[in-house]
Order: sequence, then C-alpha cells, then structure tokens
Amino acid sequence: MSLKSNNFLISLNSRPVRRSFSEGGCSLPALRSPLGEAGCPCMLISVMVNNSLMGKSAVRLADKAGACEASEASRAGTSRRREFGRVQVFKAVTEREPRRHRGTSPNSRLNRPSVFLSKTKAGASSHLQVREKTMSEPVYVGIDVAKETFHVATCPNILKTQLPNTHQGHRQLSQSLKNHTIALIVLEATGGYERPLTAELLSDSLPVVVVNPRQVRDFARGMGQWAKTDPIDAQVLAKFAQIVKPAPKTHSTPQTAELSELVRRRRQLNDLRTQESNRLLMIHHPKVKKSIQKMLKTLNFQIDEIDRLIREYIDADDNFKNKDRILRSTPGVGPQTSAMLIANLPELGSLNRQEIAALAGLAPWDRSSGKSDGKAHIWGGRKDVRSVLYMAAFTACRFNPVIRALAERLKQKGKAYKVVITACMRKLLIILNTMVRNQTLWTPEKSVKNT
Repeated sequence: MSLKSNNFLISLNSRPVRRSFSEGGCSLPALRSPLGEAGCPCMLISVMVNNSLMGKSAVRLADKAGACEASEASRAGTSRRREFGRVQVFKAVTEREPRRHRGTSPNSRLNRPSVFLSKTKAGASSHLQVREKTMSEPVYVGIDVAKETFHVATCPNILKTQLPNTHQGHRQLSQSLKNHTIALIVLEATGGYERPLTAELLSDSLPVVVVNPRQVRDFARGMGQWAKTDPIDAQVLAKFAQIVKPAPKTHSTPQTAELSELVRRRRQLNDLRTQESNRLLMIHHPKVKKSIQKMLKTLNFQIDEIDRLIREYIDADDNFKNKDRILRSTPGVGPQTSAMLIANLPELGSLNRQEIAALAGLAPWDRSSGKSDGKAHIWGGRKDVRSVLYMAAFTACRFNPVIRALAERLKQKGKAYKVVITACMRKLLIILNTMVRNQTLWTPEKSVKNT
C-alpha cells in the first residue's frame, strides 16, 4: 500500500486499481474486484486520509496498521464486508517513541540512569560532560597588563576577557579564577603596572609568576607567532605557562613590599643626585649653579629622610632586624646593601648557592658550539641587587680577608679585573646566603669552610 501524489494505489491479486481522492480527504467507496460483490478477504473498504495532519511517517504507520489488520481478517476466513477503524496520527506525530536501554554509549547524553531507576532516585548522565572536565582539569592563565586595562586568556580556552586595571577589576578576576583549578598564572613585568594585580592574586593564594618579557617574546617567535596584540600576548602567556611551567613566586608580606618601595625610592633619589652633581661640574652660569646646588640640598634631605624610614621599618620587624644583624656583621656589607638584600632578595637563605647566584645574575653561562669555545658570561638576574653587590665586593676586596684572598689568587692567574670583581661578588653572595640559612654571624673560618 502506498500513497503517491493525490492518487491511491491498491494492489489486488496482482491487478492494480487506481482511484483518486480530493485534497480535503474523503471516504472511498467499495472498489470493484474481479472476485465479485462478496469481495476479497483482504479488500480494503474505506480509509480516512487527512492530508493536513499526516506526514511521511504517519502515512508509513497507516500502511503498517492497515496491513496488519488485513492479515488478521484474512486468517479469520470471513466473507462479509469489513470496515477497518480510522487511523489517527496525532500521537504518532507529537510524541516520540520511548527509547530502550542499550547500555552506556560514550557519544550519547540520553542514557541517564534516572530513566530506569525509581522516581525517587536522581540520576545523572554516565557520560562525562565538557563542563565537568573543565572544572577538574588544571587551567593555565596568561595576563597581559597595560596601564588602564589587562587582557586574560587561558589554556584550555575557557576564559577570555578584558578588565580594567583597577581594584574592582582585580577582585573580579580573582573571584572568577576561584571557580577553576588554577595551575599557574603568568604575567609580564611591565614597569610596575602588574604589581597591584600580582599582590591581589597572591593574597588569594593563587600561584603567580612574573616573567621577563624578552623570554616570552622569544617563546612566541619559537612558536611561529609573529603578530603582537594584547589578546594575542595574553594567549601566548597562557601557552608559555602550560609548556614552560616557571616556578611560582613566593608570597611577599606587606612589610616587604613597603620596604622594597622605600629602597627603590632611595636608589632613584641617589641617581638624581649623581646626575645633578655631574651637571654642576660643567656649568659656569652662577644662576644655574645656584639652582643645581639647591636641588642637591633637597635631594640630600630627601635621602636622609628615606634612610630614617628604612631603619624604622627594619627595626620594627623581628625577622628584618635579625637578618640585618647577620648581614651587617660581614666586612664590606653596609646598611644600604643590607636593606637592598632584605627587600629585593627575600629568597636569601632558602636557596642553594647555584640558585641564589643565578637569581642575582651572577652565575656564569657557557657559550660554546662545535669547535667554538666561547667565554662564559653572566646574564639576567636582578639588576638592583647586582649593583649593590658590586660596591660591597669592591669594599670587601680590601677589608674582607676571605674575599681579598680570592681576589689576589685570581689576579695572580692573570684574570681580567671584571672577572675578578664578578667572582668576588658571587663569593660574597654565597657567604651571605649560607650565614642567613644557618643563622650565624660572620667568622672567617666558618665562612671559608661552608662555602
């Protein structure tokens, strides 16, 4: 039985009989048959077809129902005319056939146990959803910070946004990251714009690393990423965190941050004083000389005030005071060197000698390839720490017996002056690191033995 266009085709004893019906639907009269008026046991008397309700699937169901009823009538063996019930298609069109349980399918969301359990038990899908994976897998975050805004990107890509570089923006980002398993957050050093955001993330115990922008840019070039925009930089930082995995930054206390700002300001004022002193030597106009002299007097007053504040901060904290006492017991280390190491090298005493030397930029790095055997050079590290250690080593070469012996030995070998002073800086830093770690004051014998 098939429905085609507006024609109704019935195959009866291999002899087709075609009758047409109207668009609105009608009850077809009895079809003439070669078997006579008694009709055939499988003859279809009437069918209601409603084109406005029936689709292809409904017609298919109607065909199936008609065939089944005709087969039953044939088996009954009756000869009287029989009229089958109208086939209604409302249920077949509007409701889906119930699915049968065929086990767990990893590609389907329809196999929920709640369908087969009692109504009192709440079931969940046996297939792990994407959002569940996102909540459990580690997330690597890259943040590109500018003056007014910062861009955020993650690996895997579940968060990509731009927020204002304000306290409200920092809090909003921190609250968003708490909903995920954060493995690492990487930012670039941008001249201080990243410090408030870094402090906010560290206060929430999130793993944060501030890396050198040159290192990240070299990584991007190595990955074939030559374009440079804020969103792209954030994505590169997230990829850098996922692949390189730099060590997270230690949580600094507010006292350390405030002391670091005071030490930094003193160094800035000292640089200004040096510049004004150099200008004074080349000036001959009396009015200009008087202006520079007034500026030098102001700078000296400001530096003395900063020194007083630094001393108050160190004396107010027991940890700072104890570390300052140990450091200043070493010949060659004065109050400015001690304050710089306490503020800008808080890792002093917690790392081994190779790590602390590399952190300060005093570790020699080899440069050789094939037949070329280049000289080792120091590279990177914290510039402010290295600068104060230079002056401390310069003094220690005269007054510290251990450092003076090292300098004399290297000079006898014909080493250049810069090589000698760099080796003395590294030796002095290693001695100070050992003293802070062991909580011991300066003694020449112990210093030589421990290093």
